[in-house]
Amino acid sequence: MRPYQIYLLVSSLLTASPVIAQTAAPAASPTSGMGWLWIVLLLVAVGGAVWYFFMRNKRSMTSSSGIDRDRVAGSAEYAKGSVKDSVGNVLGDTKLQAEGKLDKAEGRAQNTTGGIKDTLRGK
Repeated sequence: MRPYQIYLLVSSLLTASPVIAQTAAPAASPTSGMGWLWIVLLLVAVGGAVWYFFMRNKRSMTSSSGIDRDRVAGSAEYAKGSVKDSVGNVLGDTKLQAEGKLDKAEGRAQNTTGGIKDTLRGK
């Protein structure tokens, strides 16, 4: 149905019966709608939990290009560590430099792990 047809249908129903046209919505107490709100929020939370725990396992372990996710994440971690190391060097902050070197080492290890997985998969 088109919007104007729905409007005509509703207006004809309201004018056809004076009882329907004169009825008013019952006065609601301020807390009556809160029960429904909590039920809706609970349903959303349960739906989110079901999706998270059941659907996350169906995702593939490789990205669309066939490279293992560990390689991609390791490269990103290495780049982040490189930026931290460089900024720490420029600012003279030894703590930031050390964090950058640690991130670079973690990224390198994760990238290597992904490379091994790719090799074992034959890619």
